[in-house]
Amino acid sequence: MRQIRVDHSLSTFKSKGKSYMKHRNLLQRRTRAFTLIELLVVIAIIAILVALLLPAVQQAREAARRSQCKSNLKQFGIAMHNYHDVHGMLPLGNFGSVHDSSSGANAWRGFSAHAMLLPFMDQTPLYESMDLNVRYDMAPNTALSNTKIAGFLCPSDLAFPGADSGNNYVVSAGPARFWTESYADSVGVFNYREPVRFRDITDGTSNAIAASESLTGANATTPDNGRKEARGVSFPGGSARVFMSKTHVDAYATSCTGAGTFHTHVRREWMNGTGGQTVFNTTAPPNWDAPDCHECTGCGWYDTDGVWAARSMHTGGVHVLLADGAVKFVNDSIDFDLWQRAGHTQDGNELGDF
Repeated sequence: MRQIRVDHSLSTFKSKGKSYMKHRNLLQRRTRAFTLIELLVVIAIIAILVALLLPAVQQAREAARRSQCKSNLKQFGIAMHNYHDVHGMLPLGNFGSVHDSSSGANAWRGFSAHAMLLPFMDQTPLYESMDLNVRYDMAPNTALSNTKIAGFLCPSDLAFPGADSGNNYVVSAGPARFWTESYADSVGVFNYREPVRFRDITDGTSNAIAASESLTGANATTPDNGRKEARGVSFPGGSARVFMSKTHVDAYATSCTGAGTFHTHVRREWMNGTGGQTVFNTTAPPNWDAPDCHECTGCGWYDTDGVWAARSMHTGGVHVLLADGAVKFVNDSIDFDLWQRAGHTQDGNELGDF
């Protein structure tokens, strides 16, 4: 009888033990699960972290794009110096087979400084495929002009809509109107009529802006935000061809903003040596509030005098390339006269910091 009781007690103990273990495992499974409230809290925390981190990520990405943009200008400067070493001078802002007195009406079809710099920017095959004996808008050049070149594009700007290549870097004509300049008006590092040698930059190569950034147009049938288009209107009466006064620049800004004619395909090509495509001047300050403006109301190819501002998508200013090859960031708030003089190669005034 005693043995039976022992067996019975042992059996009962085992049965209770199994029941206890099953109950404990069930409790453990239940405690491992998240409640709906807990999930919502976790999701809310993740959302807050994303909201906090997203601006920092965007800033980091823009910093990288800005660095790439600066590097592109630096490479442009190296190509510029290598060209000078080979040819003893810098290229014109606009030239080619049509750049002569007998065909001046077609000068808007002349080649850009960018086209001449191609062999010094690892683009020799493209350069050798071009035919410099015909206009840039004739075969085979027409198709070649649509070639997108990373070194001519700032990643902070939007790509030009359409088949055209787009271009974000522009050479400096200084504080001159550029297109119909006389030799006396050839005051920039890149001019329409007169090529420049480094020894001609008597202000010093570290004091003369050679190139800067610009923005591609929207290629639209309606005006955009005013900074990525060109409008046609006459200059204010009495405006100087070099060192246009701030009073006249401000008056021109007002008339340009209200002008009825506009073109939104600025900076669409790197091969064309005109103001709206590959040239700018230091007449107006960086990121000028008004659109780019030229005096011909019907010139969609920008073959006329104008005000072509340096522009960028970077907050607060633009990168500029100096004639010595250095790249620096210039604030939008730079003094008006200082900015104009920084584009002149031989005005004889000390610039100081800018």
